[in-house]
Amino acid sequence: MTGIAETNMKRGWVVVSICFVAMAFTFGARSSISMALPLWREEMGWTAAQSSTGASIVLLMMALGSPVAGNLMDRFGARVVIACGLLAMAIGIGGTSYATQPIHYYLLFGVLAGAGYASVSIPMVTAAVSGYFVQMRGLAIGVAVAGASGGQLPVLSLLGILIATLGWRDTYQIIAVLMASFAVLVLLRFKPPLSDPDDAAPADALKIDDTLIERLKLLFANRTFLLLLCAFSLCGFTTAGVIDVYFIPYAISCGFTLIEGSAAYGVHGLGNLVGVILFSWLADHVNRPRLLASMFFLRALAFILLMFISADISVMFVFAAIFGILNFATFPVIANIVVTHIGVRIIGLTLGLLFGGHSLGAAIGVVSGGWMFDLTARYEWVWWVSAGLAAMAGVFAILVKENRPPRDTKAVPAAA
Repeated sequence: MTGIAETNMKRGWVVVSICFVAMAFTFGARSSISMALPLWREEMGWTAAQSSTGASIVLLMMALGSPVAGNLMDRFGARVVIACGLLAMAIGIGGTSYATQPIHYYLLFGVLAGAGYASVSIPMVTAAVSGYFVQMRGLAIGVAVAGASGGQLPVLSLLGILIATLGWRDTYQIIAVLMASFAVLVLLRFKPPLSDPDDAAPADALKIDDTLIERLKLLFANRTFLLLLCAFSLCGFTTAGVIDVYFIPYAISCGFTLIEGSAAYGVHGLGNLVGVILFSWLADHVNRPRLLASMFFLRALAFILLMFISADISVMFVFAAIFGILNFATFPVIANIVVTHIGVRIIGLTLGLLFGGHSLGAAIGVVSGGWMFDLTARYEWVWWVSAGLAAMAGVFAILVKENRPPRDTKAVPAAA
């Protein structure tokens, strides 16, 4: 390992640690809406539609803001974008604690904090971490983004205790102070990576024009990017589009209680944590397109298992664990492929666009799933379609060519 790589790795693990904690509080704060909604309706008389609109605006801001944040990250660096994102969340969440009208909530939590969520999201953290590592890149990405699943579990528990004891307004002010503190920490501790000649990122990515149009032309002429965009858009349909929305209602329709369905979904969340670490590590050691394709094919089989959960509650929990392991873990593997096929110079824009495709696929999944249920009064068609789309995503993934030499390949010594 060269001195540059060693320095970058030391800086990188600091960044990974900060990103893990930031992701835990970011996702925890966004998920806290579920605890605050009943209090808003009781305290301020807001309707369910008014209370949930802000959450919808957050999702819209994340879909639209991710490519923008990614492009800004490529230009100005991760330190500026993530710090600004944390500051936007601090102002938006802190301001929400003083809200008395729905419009305050829409603008502060929805638009302003939503822009912050787009800047401190899984693709942005992945892009931030990628530039520091040549070896163990996949593992580092996995640890950083694991804060979005495993890290937020204790955070949500803490927020629940604070809301119950102090009230939601004081709790949101505490969150705001923590976010602002993290922003200062990022500005102080995020040292940029040094240029490493051993990095396998393609040199062509370093020669393109700096304009957004040229960056987009480069990406949409890139076969690997297009294949990953297709695969990840289908991935969005099968995860955030249908499982996140329809799993618990389907479990209830199978005769399980809300508590049992929610518990199974909690197991799914723990599976996310395990899967992110496991497959991020595997991405450093095996053929990555084959690994990604196998994850999508296994997901397709998991949907078939889902249709048999009514037989026994243990089947439902087995499905939840398997699907959780295969859920979040696809993104670190995709990011690992992006680094060596497209390069780290435009990784923010690349991952932002891929995440936008994922969000679009998820939106189509929500609408399509509801339409299929209204038409048939059953969820089986939703799962069959999802199984087919997951398998199709696997086909797109396996068409990506691996450009990384096997780990046992001996490097040719440089001339003295």
